[in-house]
Amino acid sequence: MIRLAQSKDADSLRSLIQMCIASSIPHTRSVSPESVHNHCTQAYAQLEQMMQQPHFVVLIEQEKGTREITGYLILDFASVEPSTGEKQCFIVDLGVHPTRRGKFTTHRLLSRAARMASARGLEYLVGVVSSSNPRTLQLALKGLDFEVERVQIVRRCK
Repeated sequence: MIRLAQSKDADSLRSLIQMCIASSIPHTRSVSPESVHNHCTQAYAQLEQMMQQPHFVVLIEQEKGTREITGYLILDFASVEPSTGEKQCFIVDLGVHPTRRGKFTTHRLLSRAARMASARGLEYLVGVVSSSNPRTLQLALKGLDFEVERVQIVRRCK
C-alpha cells in the first residue's frame, strides 16, 4: 500500500533511510560509511518539518496489515531545471528495504509520483543515480522509462 507519510512515520522512515543510504555512496567518493551515516542523521533530523512543507512529499509503501515501511520516495515539487527554467519534480531520495528489492516497490512508488507530478501540471520527474549503482540505473532506463539527460563528471583535486 502506497500512502503519504505522516509525522508518526518519521522514526521508522529515518531508520529505513539510514539502512538504504550506504548503497548510494558513489565509488568515486572517499567518504567513510560513518561519515555518510552522520550526514544522513543531520539531514533528516527535521524530517517532520520537511513533511509539512507543501512542495515536499514523502511517499511510503507499507506491507498490508503491518506498520513496517518497506520503501520510501522523497519528492520536491518546487524544483526548477537550471538550464531551461522549467518546473519539475525532483526525486530527493528513494529507498527500498533490502528484503523487498525486486518486488516492484520502486515501480509502485515512481508510478504514484509520476501521477502526482502530472496532476500538478509538471512534465518531468527527475532523479540522480550514482554510476556505482548499476542495478538502479538499469531499472530506471529499462523498466521505468527514464532517459539519461545529463552525465555528471567528477575530478579529484588532490
